[in-house]
Amino acid sequence: MPKVIVHISGDYPDRIQAGKTKAVSSLVDAVRDTFDQKIYSINRTTPSAFAVAGKLSRNPVRPRFDMQFEPEDEDVTAIRYGGLQGGLYMESALLNVADRIAEDLTRRGIKPDFIHAHKLTIEGLIAERLSSIFDCPYAISIQVNTDRKILKFRPDLRKSFRRIYHAAALVFPFSVVGQRVCDAELGMRGGPTILLPCTSPEDRIIAPKIANPRLASVFHLKDYRNKNVLALIKASASLQERHQDYSFHLYGGGSAEDENEIDTLIADNKATSFERKGPIAHEEVQAMLNGMCGFAMVSKRETFGMVFLEALLAGCPVVFPKDWAIDGFFDDADFALGASASDFPAIEAAMDKLIVDQHALKQELANWQETGKLAAFQRESVVETYRKAVTETLSVPA
Repeated sequence: MPKVIVHISGDYPDRIQAGKTKAVSSLVDAVRDTFDQKIYSINRTTPSAFAVAGKLSRNPVRPRFDMQFEPEDEDVTAIRYGGLQGGLYMESALLNVADRIAEDLTRRGIKPDFIHAHKLTIEGLIAERLSSIFDCPYAISIQVNTDRKILKFRPDLRKSFRRIYHAAALVFPFSVVGQRVCDAELGMRGGPTILLPCTSPEDRIIAPKIANPRLASVFHLKDYRNKNVLALIKASASLQERHQDYSFHLYGGGSAEDENEIDTLIADNKATSFERKGPIAHEEVQAMLNGMCGFAMVSKRETFGMVFLEALLAGCPVVFPKDWAIDGFFDDADFALGASASDFPAIEAAMDKLIVDQHALKQELANWQETGKLAAFQRESVVETYRKAVTETLSVPA
């Protein structure tokens, strides 16, 4: 019989929020042939002021806000749980969720062999409780955007986070930065910590080719502020004066309001080289990037950004946000250039380098491709790393 893994994730697409990132569901889908997996997809809702007052009057220490379980099939259950904004009563709310999940699993006759919490500072609180109830090991993923923020703003929960981090059988940071942050805040672990970058089905290795001085970026336009589009526009306004035929292509859909906001920024900065290209199908992204001089996205916050790896696998050098995303994976390479989101001169200089040093950067990237140094970031390799780590953990006698 296959081992039973219970996944707890706030990032799994469900009937409540179908548009969530596919980073978690992609991993789960890839190992369905190995494990029997049950997914609880959690979604916080804000209760009314009247409901909050009533719950607090009955139990001011650990109020039990309303919760609904909405099974989608035998493997996926969406959960709506009440939780206050600003993280008030967060630990209490999540422990209530854990208890209800335990009741649901027991009712269904399911005994987990392993719990996987897909963030430390939210789902980790649930996983620790379930691990205790069912006497099984648990793993946590580290998503640096959320986990770093909560570690910073919830010092009152630092003791709990430290305990959860060190007691986990496995820790899977999405990124080097995620591991650095948790080790610095919570102390270095003694147990296995395995980098597990996000995977993409679009992971072909395509040899670099020399292109015109054209850069690109890809993101949903609703995120344009966090993606720091203004910096890309300003840099383009400068680069168009120095490089003949320079252009920047921004791919991504969004609302008319988002489009108008970006168009206004383009006009205000006289960035005639900066063009919105509209949505692009995921399966077309790598081919598009292969024809670019480089890719640039210097977000203010970025847990990982699968598109960076899609670009590198497609033979396209990148500019990424320093201390976020893929920082730490390519420290000894020149084709991945880090720049702080708040350092405009550094962003412009890195984008300029993609153009000026295109031949050298793409030759180095080609060498990495040809020698197999990028294979570890392809989906098959990442999935096998996860499958092997969990299998070996569950084969160790308790």
